[in-house]
Amino acid sequence: MKVTANVLLNYIRCRRYASLNDPDAGYSSSEFDSASEYQVHVYRQNFLNLFLDTQEDLNINHNLTYDFHPEIELSETYDFLTRDEQGEVIYCLFPTTSKDFLKQKYNSDGHKPQLFVKNNQGIYMVNIPEKQADQGNFKEKIRKLTDRREDSGRMVYHYAFKRFLYDIVNPENTTRILFVFLNSDYVHDGLSYQKQLYHIFDFSEIYSLMKEIIEADIYRMINHLELSDFVACPLVKKECRKGDSFECKFVDFCFSHIPKNNSILDYFDSHLGFEEPTEAGNVYHDTYDLINEGLVDMNDIPISWLRNELHLMQRYCLDTGKIHVNQLKIEALLKTLRYPLVYLDFEALPCLLPRFRGEKPYSQSVFQYSIHVEEDEGVLDKNGNSHYEFIANHDTDNRRELVESMIKIINRFDSSVIVYHKTFEEQRLKELQDIFPEYKNELQNIIDRLFDLKDVLKNNKKFYLKQGFSEADASRYNFYSCEMSGSYSLKKVIKVFNPNAYQDLTINNGEAAYKAYMSLEFLDQTDRENTINDLLEYCKQDTYSMYEIINGLRKHLSPDFHIR
Repeated sequence: MKVTANVLLNYIRCRRYASLNDPDAGYSSSEFDSASEYQVHVYRQNFLNLFLDTQEDLNINHNLTYDFHPEIELSETYDFLTRDEQGEVIYCLFPTTSKDFLKQKYNSDGHKPQLFVKNNQGIYMVNIPEKQADQGNFKEKIRKLTDRREDSGRMVYHYAFKRFLYDIVNPENTTRILFVFLNSDYVHDGLSYQKQLYHIFDFSEIYSLMKEIIEADIYRMINHLELSDFVACPLVKKECRKGDSFECKFVDFCFSHIPKNNSILDYFDSHLGFEEPTEAGNVYHDTYDLINEGLVDMNDIPISWLRNELHLMQRYCLDTGKIHVNQLKIEALLKTLRYPLVYLDFEALPCLLPRFRGEKPYSQSVFQYSIHVEEDEGVLDKNGNSHYEFIANHDTDNRRELVESMIKIINRFDSSVIVYHKTFEEQRLKELQDIFPEYKNELQNIIDRLFDLKDVLKNNKKFYLKQGFSEADASRYNFYSCEMSGSYSLKKVIKVFNPNAYQDLTINNGEAAYKAYMSLEFLDQTDRENTINDLLEYCKQDTYSMYEIINGLRKHLSPDFHIR
């Protein structure tokens, strides 16, 4: 069985993983699994051309294996092995940015030095305090970097595993291992990538703290394999990683006893746990501890533990089947809308490398929009002449055409532009202003008119305080149904008004949309056309869902309520 850093990180999550996993099936064997094959190729090729192309003795995709155990073969690939004036050096490319490392600072005698600083060769190193007295919380910051359960710690863990394996195979070596990340502040000029796209890190100062951890984890994995214990074990938030990018692939299986809807995890801020009132004082209960004790449903939590008014709202809606509606607040916000209502939704691609001029690594590159225009209150044909759409070619920069056509449609009106979760569309529009300054005023016109429909359902405390609502009323949520299961995402909210809105769509969420768009370059003409049609239908449903929500709210408001 071949064991990479990713494989090891998965097997040591818990003792049950080994019994559930088929070692021949493979899982997350590469750090680049979520990136497209083409993007990975460009990432590596450009680093090679910019940093290593003129160097001699270059070894690309250098593989090392070591028989650590009769059934365990440690295995890693090192992207580039070469030599410089200081000797052998290995470069390992990682599909993330350096942002999490560069923002880290530590307290030292009233100052906050950077945890990582560049040396004379332009390589980021740990900034070790010169004096013991100046260390402040430096050691605590370093300790977090050795914790595989932290996002940045997991990256350092990959480094430590590669270093550990290389040292076993070459015990007398003096080879340096350097990690390469993307510079999140790099702005692409649209012509060619420059050296500034990459940041190079040396974690060797941390490795001395990691060597024994790696070895212990390998033996822990071997123990899990030998036990092959299928019996359920306690769920641990930072090991299961439910809902994040490093989620265990067996989450659905291990969490199958937890209701899909209205579980204990669906209470707002459930990660903060619950407090049980007792005569001796409040007793804190961690949510995952409660799950492991068998409390998995919302109703399993005693009402006396629900001190939060929002929790009580959720429980009331679940127990009674009623929908919570604050008519006054909803009507006050809807009354600020100006007709005709323009519904806008973007689809964007979080690309590993910036694709076009003005973009940064992992910036959201807009490739599609849908617009519906509701001219008469309560009347809108999903597929009629009041719907507009745009999707960019997968291999060309069509952002200017996208911007120009969008401006032409939306700025025909001087009315509200409705979006859901305003931050996303607003940020994309601001980025487009930077890329196309000649359209700054026209785009600002759209930004100034943005209306967040999510505020109508959830809250906009600042707005309500200005309208004279009390602090308590301004803090309450406006709308809730147990159908939402603690979420105000568009896909959850629309279920209250149209349960079948996305049911028949091939593409039914944003992640599936951008992955489908990424796949276009690899499809034949027929499949490409079908996928484009699926993308258009999905984005169209997003804008129409917003209309369905506003129209559906009417039956919960005053009988004579009209926006106009």
